[in-house]
Amino acid sequence: MITRNLLKRYEKEIFIMKIMSIKGMNSRRFYLLYKEFKDPLKIWDFVKKEHQLSFKFHNSNNNSKNFSLSIDDSYNSKIDVWVKSQILKLDEIGAKIILFDDENYPPLLKEIFYPPPILFYKGEKITNFSQSISIVGNRRATDYGKRVAYQLASQLSSLGITIVSGFARGIDSSAHKGAKDEIGGTIAIFGNGLDICYPSENKDLYNELAIKGSIVSEFPFRTPPERLNFPRRNRLISGISHGVIIVEAGERSGALITANFALEQGKEVFAVPGEIFNENSVGVNRLIQDGAKLVISVDDVLEEFGLIIKDIENNRKRKKSKKVKNYEIKNEGKKYKYHRKCNRNRGKTNYNKETQYNKENKHVKKSLDINDLIENLTEEEKKVYLSLDDFSQYIDEITKKCDLNIAKASNILTLLEIKGIIKCHPGNRYSKKLTNEHR
Repeated sequence: MITRNLLKRYEKEIFIMKIMSIKGMNSRRFYLLYKEFKDPLKIWDFVKKEHQLSFKFHNSNNNSKNFSLSIDDSYNSKIDVWVKSQILKLDEIGAKIILFDDENYPPLLKEIFYPPPILFYKGEKITNFSQSISIVGNRRATDYGKRVAYQLASQLSSLGITIVSGFARGIDSSAHKGAKDEIGGTIAIFGNGLDICYPSENKDLYNELAIKGSIVSEFPFRTPPERLNFPRRNRLISGISHGVIIVEAGERSGALITANFALEQGKEVFAVPGEIFNENSVGVNRLIQDGAKLVISVDDVLEEFGLIIKDIENNRKRKKSKKVKNYEIKNEGKKYKYHRKCNRNRGKTNYNKETQYNKENKHVKKSLDINDLIENLTEEEKKVYLSLDDFSQYIDEITKKCDLNIAKASNILTLLEIKGIIKCHPGNRYSKKLTNEHR
């Protein structure tokens, strides 16, 4: 009974699933047929009568299987068994379907040529966002690239802008992580079925996005992450967004495919400049040469859109509306609570005298703590720290000075950065923190 009710509820979706499962069928052909018949049931009846249909589907082991449907076959064919398994899986994992003619179908996606007739999704963000930006880049991203993607995503999402990406390793994952806890949230576009978490190490992120954002795919359940699926995914990433930010991209990076789709769709393309000697920067720097807008801060993105990105000021005010925060400061064994209020006119913070005294004493203590930290470093950490200057140096220079390999030096530099005694600059450059920076 439950199965019958489910099949009844998804009657229209089932016909579209069947049509899109026909070998050789694509969005363009579907819309040509829809223009003629106006009804998925009539399209299905037509193609079933007029053609010897061939289907391709994936079983529970993610193996592709082909079968043919003869003219005389009815709804008891294998295609119905496959569709039934799709609907059951939909119910099992708590996913949903949205069709091309649904009022909640992403409006920007509707504007591209031949958008997917059917989308599978988990989460609610896909149906309730008003403005969106995509952030994509290299899977083998540098630490610098990951930090840039995370910060840009976090800042844009804090203004109510939804961040879209492809859930891949590297830049994509960092963008999702930066945006997921902010107002705008994030949407992940998959190149496989929603029941498969790819890459597998993103399982925790998958579960978070299914609640806080959305995970979306045009591919049926059990579709594995095959190579040919990702250009289709990239077309959706750019299609659902107002613009695309490329953070890192090599000469043949898939992120460049997304940028090309964005240009074809009339979307804005942004690029974060990279180090000229880094192979991860070749593609993105070339985009800038070809006219992509250079991005060095979130403001470079915001100013480009003007009226397209709406309610930014409202979201900023919403964020600033949490004016009063309680802090506890320990001073000579006593706890003091004070309130920090934002001065709207000058952007400064007002403190009472007692708070100011505590703040100054706290900073002096920090300076002393940094000297203690340096004394407590391991021999290798001290060696790396002492090799640094007040001006930034590339990691290659540091490794030569210290006679370390890049992996070891990178680990030590990360630890020193976490301890707060060195500073990381764009392009994998490092320097000692100046005295006033410690304060």
